[in-house]
Amino acid sequence: MEEELLALLSGAVAWRVSWGALGEDDSLPRAAIYRQGGERDHTMRGPAGMTSRVQIDCYGKTFAEAIGASRALRQALEGYRGGVILGAFLKSVRDDLPEDVGPLRRVSMIFSVVHRD
Repeated sequence: MEEELLALLSGAVAWRVSWGALGEDDSLPRAAIYRQGGERDHTMRGPAGMTSRVQIDCYGKTFAEAIGASRALRQALEGYRGGVILGAFLKSVRDDLPEDVGPLRRVSMIFSVVHRD
């Protein structure tokens, strides 16, 4: 799921999207993806897949840049189905206060991603 999700989002925008870290460069906008947790689904026959809680943090020099980045990624991911991803559903969005992230502005989105292992 991780590789497929990263490829999908990286291919949807012209700027840097990385998994687990913000990345080495200082270009903006940019985004970082993290899995906050996941639950295995079961049937009477055994494991049936996973539902992962995925956080996507979008950064920009201004709030307009950060919210624009979040909208571009949301458009690519919300409702997506393909490959191992059975469905991606936006659960929440949060804007950070300037003192939370220093000179950058951040918009965080939480998705529920249902996928096969």
